[in-house]
Amino acid sequence: MKSPTALTERRRAELEAVACELLEMHGVDRPPVPIEDILRRPAADLWRPDLVDLSVQSFDANERYAVRPTIARLVARYAAETVWARRRGWVGAGGLSTDEIHYLGRALLMPKPWMAELSAGERTPSSVRVHFHVPVPDAAKRLIELLLVE
Repeated sequence: MKSPTALTERRRAELEAVACELLEMHGVDRPPVPIEDILRRPAADLWRPDLVDLSVQSFDANERYAVRPTIARLVARYAAETVWARRRGWVGAGGLSTDEIHYLGRALLMPKPWMAELSAGERTPSSVRVHFHVPVPDAAKRLIELLLVE
């Protein structure tokens, strides 16, 4: 895994496209994304999930959706390690950086096209939380990175 770096607009666009392609491959066309199913049953046998990876994570027991971003980051990491990813040129020999994994994880749970469809009144962290089944901090970060908050 590469060290953390600031993501360029071009890189963000690439990761957004990857997220949309992965969701399309899995037949997902609306929220909430069934990220647990994608982890367990990847399209085209892209990876073999090792659920032990989840057992070493800690989650906020008070947050209903706390585990979903962690699973999305695991899916991002698994996808990045595939021949599919290398053939498409979106990941190099060094893998993805931590920032890229986190960004792709958020893009998988809250795809840019779906976020853009939210009305102005729905563009709040609490509304995004309910709509996409993500924790409020993740919803807030995604709204900010997509410039959907005023």
